Amino acid sequence: MIAHRLSGIAAALSAVLVLILASGCGDSINKQDVKVPEMSEDQARATAEEYTRLVIEGIRAPVVDRAPSFTVSPCGEVMSGKDSIEKTFTALRIQNITVPSQQQESVFRRARATIEEMGFRIRKFETATAAGKGAGNLTAMKPADGFSITLQSTASAEEVMIMVAGPCLARPRASAGGSLQEPPAGRTSQA
Repeated sequence: MIAHRLSGIAAALSAVLVLILASGCGDSINKQDVKVPEMSEDQARATAEEYTRLVIEGIRAPVVDRAPSFTVSPCGEVMSGKDSIEKTFTALRIQNITVPSQQQESVFRRARATIEEMGFRIRKFETATAAGKGAGNLTAMKPADGFSITLQSTASAEEVMIMVAGPCLARPRASAGGSLQEPPAGRTSQA
């Protein structure tokens, strides 16, 4: 049941990311001026896994006994039919850690320091402790590669969710003939 809820959360977050990325950066920027970085799906997965690992090591919290999820979604002008997952994509990795509610505030503070040391800029940071229950929300982005990290307290009082999302990425062109590489068959996997 919890795994089903997490997969629902991952699907909802992927949909939100698609809508945000499909909306573009604004009317004042020419689409030709925006360079979408190239990265393979495997590179995006490895980057997300590494960022997750560094956060977990920094806050010293055990992972829950469930496999993390990794989802790839289309981005770009997919809503107008001008783009597809074969050309551009965004990646999302979700993993939960076990943190007792009374320790969550201190864990969010350690996470903030760890994430800043990794070169991310904090966009949002909130902690609230009421009646012994921890709650937190941290969002950060790394300007160097566009990846973002979000930590949130979950409905379970003993867990914190770590989400690492990639920016809109272009699949690398194949070296022969300049055609796009074929994407892997699966879109969601356990990482």
